[in-house]
Amino acid sequence: MNRTRRSLVAATLALGLLTAGAGPALAGDTGSAMRSPVGDWHTRTLGVKQTITFDDKGRVYGDAGCNRFTGGYKIKGDRLTIGPLATTLMACEQPNSDAEAIFLNKLGATVAYQATAKRLRLFTPKDVTVFRAG
Repeated sequence: MNRTRRSLVAATLALGLLTAGAGPALAGDTGSAMRSPVGDWHTRTLGVKQTITFDDKGRVYGDAGCNRFTGGYKIKGDRLTIGPLATTLMACEQPNSDAEAIFLNKLGATVAYQATAKRLRLFTPKDVTVFRAG
């Protein structure tokens, strides 16, 4: 599948999730798909571990793979916006710098979310990032 078609399919999927409010469950998911994202989550990009914490006061912070970040977030239904984000400015070696850039770009492009007790999915118009609890 060419890049333009993949982007169109991903955008259609994200739009469908925004309008339908729910997607397919992942193995190990339990609980309601409309759970709050508040809590500690982790993922990997290019093999680099990253973390994100949502607090109950609209703040988000974590480790992008090399630098720490902090900022705000807003929720309206299943729609989620994150940012603007501030980051520390440490120099990073590969693959951490590439992973960090991808991760921070995805956070800034987030348009929707789904959360269960074990998984958090952040949707952008092009893809989805899956986080695990803890």
